[in-house]
Amino acid sequence: MKARFCVHYFALFAMVATIFPYTQVFLRARGFSNAEVGYLQGLMALAGVAGPIVVGHLADRFARRRLALLACLAAFIAVLGPLNATTNFAAAALLAMGLGLSGRTAIPLTDTLAANELPDPTHNYGRVRLWGSVGFVCTLLAIRQMGLVDESSSTSIMRAMLVGAAACLATSGFLPDRRRGHSGAPTPQAGGRHFDRLFWLFILVVALHRLGMSSYYFFFTNYLRDVLKLQQAAWVWAVGAAAEVPLLFCAGRIIRWMGIRWMLIVSMASITVRLAVYALVPSLAVILPVQLLHALTFGFCHAASIEFLRRKVPAQRRGLAMALYMSLALGLPNFIGSSIGGLVVEHWGYAVLYLLYAAPPVAGIACVVLAGRRLELKPPEA
Repeated sequence: MKARFCVHYFALFAMVATIFPYTQVFLRARGFSNAEVGYLQGLMALAGVAGPIVVGHLADRFARRRLALLACLAAFIAVLGPLNATTNFAAAALLAMGLGLSGRTAIPLTDTLAANELPDPTHNYGRVRLWGSVGFVCTLLAIRQMGLVDESSSTSIMRAMLVGAAACLATSGFLPDRRRGHSGAPTPQAGGRHFDRLFWLFILVVALHRLGMSSYYFFFTNYLRDVLKLQQAAWVWAVGAAAEVPLLFCAGRIIRWMGIRWMLIVSMASITVRLAVYALVPSLAVILPVQLLHALTFGFCHAASIEFLRRKVPAQRRGLAMALYMSLALGLPNFIGSSIGGLVVEHWGYAVLYLLYAAPPVAGIACVVLAGRRLELKPPEA
């Protein structure tokens, strides 16, 4: 079972490696301005708010998470060609929303399957998920070393996305989906009380975290190209992803040693430092080692978040919980961050962008301090 998840996570994040670093370049290659790129990426993120909630609820209700995953990946593939064929902003906006609606649901569905199917998820989730980071790194390095993507050609980027999505679709069919804990519709006691004030405070904390990180996810490649004059810039992402691997392998031990709240605090403090460096020291010699902070800015937050949701919400409602997490804690801040960020870059530049976005994680730290030990929930029984 673990091997099937390892293979799928590798393929899933190999696909992500063709999306996150390249979508901004893809849209620029289609002739859209920085502000338009920001809006289009924001619309993808906005559609990614609704998609996981609707699909996650249906997957919970009918206990068909693997089928939902296959359908979303197929829809993602279907939208890519038309998006590459248009330069009209209105048409691109509709297609971008279709891309976000389908593509951003794959990760929460996979994470929910893993949380439900893996034995001892606290330890095994990180050791399986690290293969996603390996897939991300290997794909970016292969693209760079073998010249598989021409960053000036939207068609070249689209082909890479199609190959990645097809591989991910192929591996999805082998995932287990034994629908443990399901007997039709969720029972009443499996709902309401788990989505309480603590749950929504956690969502707010991660949303502030993500708002800061959105400036990295949506503008970093263009920052490297425009400020540092790197023509092949996406490979720099691989440094950060590689740093995740040892952390995810040890995630279970780190959670038990540090606890969820301290992992969140360290993660958000690291975001502020990282973005300040981008703004104040735009040098590749400095940025490359700072990329290692991705192990903390992403790895700590993601591992702590998945564990919090596993402890907080029972299996019957975990698909919806993961969807709310992906939509409201990640997708909505992505929409806000990308839409505003495009205007900031257009009028004031990247330094202002990164300094501005270094502030929300500080507010997130204050929320974690406010929550205190309430975030440290007892692990559920296997």
